[in-house]
Amino acid sequence: MKDQNSIIVNWKDNTEQPLVSILCDAYNHEKFIKETLDGFLSQKTTFPFEIIVHDDASTDNTPAILKEYAEKYPQIVKCILQKENQYSKKVNFWSDVTFPMAKGKYIALCEGDDYWIDEFKLQKQVDFLEKNNDYVIAWTDYLNRKDTQLVPNDFKDTLPEIYTIDFNTIFQPYCTYTLTCVFKKEAVDPLDYKKFKYGKDNTLYALALCHGKGAFMNFQGGVYRLHSGGVYSLKTPFFQRYSSYLNIREIFENIPQSRTANIKKVMGSLLKASAVEALKLRKNDEFKNAEEPKKAIDEFLEEASLLVKIKFLWRYIKSNL
Repeated sequence: MKDQNSIIVNWKDNTEQPLVSILCDAYNHEKFIKETLDGFLSQKTTFPFEIIVHDDASTDNTPAILKEYAEKYPQIVKCILQKENQYSKKVNFWSDVTFPMAKGKYIALCEGDDYWIDEFKLQKQVDFLEKNNDYVIAWTDYLNRKDTQLVPNDFKDTLPEIYTIDFNTIFQPYCTYTLTCVFKKEAVDPLDYKKFKYGKDNTLYALALCHGKGAFMNFQGGVYRLHSGGVYSLKTPFFQRYSSYLNIREIFENIPQSRTANIKKVMGSLLKASAVEALKLRKNDEFKNAEEPKKAIDEFLEEASLLVKIKFLWRYIKSNL
């Protein structure tokens, strides 16, 4: 890996003032964090960038690894090492910790178990945003990794070189993954983000899109890692669907610009999927004490047509035979 001087040699203007702040959240990522940081540090840019890594009181060797990188790259890598787990306290890392620290005009996001593979990723995205003032956020294509297998998406064949994303197109298809995201810092107020009870990356995107368009840039910029230690991947299919539904519904209810036919369709699909997954839990003892699966089914049936209700009832009868 290059040393610090080799990275900053091509930086123009004030090397003390980063144009991009790379924000990374890590928890028990000792198996992955080096690859993540190396992907950041391999970026070839004409502008300065900083890397802010937030470790949420990992119990493995992640903090020690972060300290090594901070010592080797003191001008670039900054670490926040929590002594107590903030996620369990429902502290929002972005709004309360990393966003306020970011000095860059742009913010790039990537979790500590994902990584970048294109050494010009940041340069390409920032160049596009600098040249197109009506755009405030950009994503790229990515590979999916499970163990050692890398699986591509079909975006290369189905989407143009630049695919414009707004409230009429977002999530259709779902190509806006956090690990490739770069956005203008001024487009998202951390205090606005904090107001959302079910806030996550989709909320951030929606807030940004209130101030301009988004762009999906059709090149493979990173790798999304699927593994059993992932916080989201450990959740049940019901939780994944229903939490996404609540998130999109909250966006729809609180951001007027998002009230499009497209967002309504996405909400409907997520609610239906939540109800179907909830139905699978009916024989599970945990279902008896869980309110959310019942809420999902009730809300779905309340909005469904008579024909859909009959089909769902038949599915329920078959699940109990």
